[in-house]
Amino acid sequence: MTLLETLEGWWGRDAAHHVVHDLPATAVQPAGDTGAVCQAGMHYFRLWLAEMRLAQDQAWFTTRHPAVHALVRLRFGDADVELPRIVGPMTLPGLDQAHLGDVVHLDHPLTPLLPCSGGVVEVSAGLVALEGTRVLGQFVTAIEAVTQVLAQPPLSTALAAVGPVTRAVQTLFGAAAGRQHLGVHLAYAGDQWPRALHAGYVAVIRKDVTQIAVGDLSVQQGALRLRGAPLMGADYMLFRLERMAERDDWDSLASIAAPFRDALTALSHGNAVVAEAHVRRAMLEAWTSPDLTRADRTRVSTEIKRTFQEARSLGLGLERAPATLAGAMAGALPADAVGRLQPPSLEALLDLGE
Repeated sequence: MTLLETLEGWWGRDAAHHVVHDLPATAVQPAGDTGAVCQAGMHYFRLWLAEMRLAQDQAWFTTRHPAVHALVRLRFGDADVELPRIVGPMTLPGLDQAHLGDVVHLDHPLTPLLPCSGGVVEVSAGLVALEGTRVLGQFVTAIEAVTQVLAQPPLSTALAAVGPVTRAVQTLFGAAAGRQHLGVHLAYAGDQWPRALHAGYVAVIRKDVTQIAVGDLSVQQGALRLRGAPLMGADYMLFRLERMAERDDWDSLASIAAPFRDALTALSHGNAVVAEAHVRRAMLEAWTSPDLTRADRTRVSTEIKRTFQEARSLGLGLERAPATLAGAMAGALPADAVGRLQPPSLEALLDLGE
């Protein structure tokens, strides 16, 4: 049984006791881009745990240990991958005995920034209650450190760890009488809201579906409200799915950023042959990178070329040209503008001229 199947089984048993509500833009203030669809090849997405509330219960942190989980299944490059994540109390300030019964505002990322590549995207997330001794709580912390590997960009360099990480999480769930205390499983496909992957908030409340009128729920300044007041008397988690047209972590893409910087360094030292070799490598890495959307593969590679050629023609190098990939991308055309253009051929891209 796969990890996703395990989580789906837990969700299936407890679904009747959970309210799951995808809040519409009219119920979110400020609405921002709530409901905006993530376009395949154009946008990135990231899953956040915005806030949660866990009721007072003496069993928590003694014989029952909380672990926030997330699992995303998506198309990445030319393969379908499952990305597991476990987050324990050490990483989530406020998830402790002293704050039981309180609303804890977390805004904690559960996934790295991921390119939307189309097809079906499945998201399983929630709070698992693991029954066991305090030693199990230490085990949660250890497994959390392992899954952190997949939370750091770029994802392409961490894919080799997916198998061992998944096995570690399955071992954790098998070490205790686990059950999903709160959770949701969502599947997105197509290009029309609400079935398509889209920005917004999803509330998961541990209440019978007949006990809460979802029309009375809203999100105000990132906090869940029931008829305008904080939701009390129920355990809940509020997830946020972020949609982005542009990455905010360019320099973490080391396979692209490092040779780009090396090219400018060689240029500043007057070594044109080495500089051109490095910049071609940077362009090729961007052109084929699964960490980038289809639009950004063209956008990044052409911006690297443009920046390099401009620096070379002006006799510049590392001292005055943009020293980082983030600096170069700050002057690039917007992704939607590039997406409407015919991309160059690889041969044309790699031709640096004189």
